[in-house]
Amino acid sequence: MNNESLVCSNKEIVSAENKWAAFLSIIVPGLGQIYKGHAAAGLLWLFLGMPIAVWAGILLGLATAGLGLLFPLLCWAGVAVDAYYEKDLRIHHWFPPRDCQA
Repeated sequence: MNNESLVCSNKEIVSAENKWAAFLSIIVPGLGQIYKGHAAAGLLWLFLGMPIAVWAGILLGLATAGLGLLFPLLCWAGVAVDAYYEKDLRIHHWFPPRDCQA
């Protein structure tokens, strides 16, 4: 049996998965990418991207009277949006949706 035949997309389930990934990235930047199977991208955001964004935000904040402190927040929001729209690489063959026919 083919893995593709075991996976079917139910719009409600896909929407819930996307919302869950975005929520995880709001809690910890990069966690939503890891949840959807993009471990390398998630770990890069978690350990490299966001610390650089915070550092750049602090420097910009000093140069722009605090306005630059919005930069890390915008990056954080961007990571959450990316997690929402990222393609799900996980295979859900252990728990197919109810309307799927195996």
